[in-house]
Amino acid sequence: MSVSNDKIEKYLKLAKKKPQYYAKLGDLYSDDGDFKTATTYYQKAVDNGVLAYTVLGDTWGYRSQYKKAFDAYTEGANKGEAECFARLGFCYETGYVKIDIQKAIECYAKASDLGVAAAARSLGDLYYFNTPIEDSKIENVKNALNYYERAFYLGDIEVAKKIGFIYLNNEELKDVPKAIEWYEKGLSLGDSSLNFDLAYVYLNDRFVPHDYKKGLKYLLDGVHLNDPESLYMYARVRETGMYKVEPDKKAYIYYLKKAAALGQDDALLDLGYYYYNKGKYDDALDCFAQCELEVVGLYWAIATICEEQKKDYKNALRYYQAAMEMDFPDAIERMAEAYLGDELGLEKDEKTALKLFKRAAKLGNAAAQYNLGMAYACGYYGVTPDKDKALHWLKQSVKGENSSACLQVGLYYYYTVKTKVAYKKAFSLFTDAYNFGEYEAIINIGLCYLQGNGVKEDKKEAVKCFKTAAEKYSSGVAYHNLGICYENGFGVRKDYKKAIEMYGKAVENGEKAGLEAIKRVYLKMNVNQA
Repeated sequence: MSVSNDKIEKYLKLAKKKPQYYAKLGDLYSDDGDFKTATTYYQKAVDNGVLAYTVLGDTWGYRSQYKKAFDAYTEGANKGEAECFARLGFCYETGYVKIDIQKAIECYAKASDLGVAAAARSLGDLYYFNTPIEDSKIENVKNALNYYERAFYLGDIEVAKKIGFIYLNNEELKDVPKAIEWYEKGLSLGDSSLNFDLAYVYLNDRFVPHDYKKGLKYLLDGVHLNDPESLYMYARVRETGMYKVEPDKKAYIYYLKKAAALGQDDALLDLGYYYYNKGKYDDALDCFAQCELEVVGLYWAIATICEEQKKDYKNALRYYQAAMEMDFPDAIERMAEAYLGDELGLEKDEKTALKLFKRAAKLGNAAAQYNLGMAYACGYYGVTPDKDKALHWLKQSVKGENSSACLQVGLYYYYTVKTKVAYKKAFSLFTDAYNFGEYEAIINIGLCYLQGNGVKEDKKEAVKCFKTAAEKYSSGVAYHNLGICYENGFGVRKDYKKAIEMYGKAVENGEKAGLEAIKRVYLKMNVNQA
């Protein structure tokens, strides 16, 4: 316990003659988190005529004794303790007792009349957010303004931000000069966060003809006073070069870190992404953990870090599911893959995987569209083969630049349709597939050059393609095709020994057809020698 024993003894002695010291004892224990003992002393205070019902009710509330909290507030209100009316308003508004908005309004209004600024603000919030009150929406906003102004003049200077916002953004009450006036009032009384709001007004043509000099002055004032919103906005200015400010990546990161250190959620998110892209995953996770935004990209990033870097599959699953619940197609597709492969602690379930592939495909995920297309093409996951559906989803996947889909649709045009137009489409798709990362597609590009389908015949170019696939990607098929070229003199000088060498490498890399090819070439060599 961090409560001073000396202070306790002192207050206990004083309380015998001045019972308000029982309340002070309650404060000591409440500040220390010992709400049970605090309740005891607050009760002694009220039993001795001290108006300490608000704090008594609060400590009952901290202990989840809501009925006792409500009773304390009620007794305090009956004895004229102003803050108790505000607390009763909160009880009726939020459900400490049965929700009754009209009673909440009455209690807040009484507290407001007795000078409680927070009650006036709460009344303003009730009207502004239109919590079922039967006046018209615009009348509710007008009432909100009246109570916000009362709260301001009762000492709640931060409410100037709300008043300014209404005058700036409500179409029926819009009054930009009034908004600026209220922002200036709050700023003059010490709410430095309003530098950001004033900067926003002057830097945007939506409200007044832009005045970059004035807007940037307010923004920099906010920066110098360590206002988180101003720091984040200035970071973005330095990143993008808005408002004729010289872009500077180092300055961007510097101010982004300052805003993030003060808990600005957008800054935490952006800094997390920055660390993520730099491969600093621990730093990224630290930022994401502090960010309170419910952003699907954040869940996705955390999930991928947990899975790929931390091997923490339990948390990876948790965040993939969170992203999936927000209809993020990449997360839905990843969950489908997990159900197929016994991954992330999930049991194999092809039916669920198929359902998720369909959902992700409809949301535009190219990988899911490819998997769904192949399911319809080959009858995977219990699907009845359907050529039209297969082509539909594979073509959709091509639009999403999925390399495997580009290859499959290219193969369809090349080997099934087999017209001049189809060959051209196939060549284009094979090229796209290779550029998008399907490296063995270069073999198909080579075949197009070799046979003159879809492109002008160029056997030397075909050999180059096969060599690339063979040497860079160890493709048995590519080695086999090189064997054919050396055997027949396609694009190279005919060379049976080289052909046998290539066929041998084809076999080494899994292309068993190379064995028959080797026999064939040896027969040719024997015939020529004879």
